[in-house]
Amino acid sequence: MTDIQKTILQKASGETRLDPDQQRIYMGTFRERVVLILTFDQVQSQTFQDKLPILCRDLSVRFQPLTLKLSPSLSDRLQVAIIKTAQSLGLTTSIIDEKVGHSPYALVFHTDHAVDQEDISLEAVFPNLVKQEEKKEEQKTSFWKKLFG
Repeated sequence: MTDIQKTILQKASGETRLDPDQQRIYMGTFRERVVLILTFDQVQSQTFQDKLPILCRDLSVRFQPLTLKLSPSLSDRLQVAIIKTAQSLGLTTSIIDEKVGHSPYALVFHTDHAVDQEDISLEAVFPNLVKQEEKKEEQKTSFWKKLFG
């Protein structure tokens, strides 16, 4: 009888997840399993959308198995494009909608075991991609500079 009472008390007390706040931030997974996070601004940039297959392929080679979780706050068009690209490369994808609290990230790439990387931002994991994007911005000259040179 005490087992039933113990079970009832556990269910009545709410969540039984370990560190639920951390799991809400990283869409249901732990920080030590995350290999790359992307913000909404990064995901909506055209550079990211062009480089997504390269990112997915590179990450899936380095980390097996690899899972991609998407925020429901992304546009439907963008969600479908990302899911199609990721699934064509063999990644498991899902859209995560937390009932309590929302993740500040648009995409979370993670594995099923601890990798415990120091920095999981796009700049740290793929520095070449960010440098190429900055170089493109530096090459643009203003209209007035072209005119008065």
